[in-house]
Amino acid sequence: MVKPRQAVIHAHLSHAAISRDEAGIAHVEETRSIVSTDQVRDWCSGDAQVTVKPVIDLEAHHHTDAYAIPDRLAEQTRLAQPVCAFPWCERPARRCDTDHVVAHGTGGPTCSCNLAPLCRRHHRAKTHTAWTYDKTDAATYLWRSPHGLHLIKERGTTRLVTAHPPDQ
Repeated sequence: MVKPRQAVIHAHLSHAAISRDEAGIAHVEETRSIVSTDQVRDWCSGDAQVTVKPVIDLEAHHHTDAYAIPDRLAEQTRLAQPVCAFPWCERPARRCDTDHVVAHGTGGPTCSCNLAPLCRRHHRAKTHTAWTYDKTDAATYLWRSPHGLHLIKERGTTRLVTAHPPDQ
């Protein structure tokens, strides 16, 4: 007996889009192009094993007292910010660490308003150098560089806000 091939896709579309015989498009995180709903239906037909996960409200506030980040909270963080939160970085959030913006050890909560995806390189820069940042809403981050630059990363774009000299 041949075991069916298993693939994981993250498709964002309605149940109606995949169950009806209508043409449409879907957002699939693993691709850089538009995918038709017909293609998604083909991937999910036959002997494919399909797991459907519930919709996550990106505006809901979730909190836990633990340091460890529950899967649902990590997923909410990745969906709200689909790439690394560091300025100009485009590494997909699914390949990033989930960072406590304010470190848990200094009182930062494990909650929706205090988590962000950071690739390993930028997670280390934030943890071990003078880079700091604040999360101002679900997908907006104000970064401060060691050299006094203030940058805003918002919905995939980065802009320089001010250039302040470092404190003497």
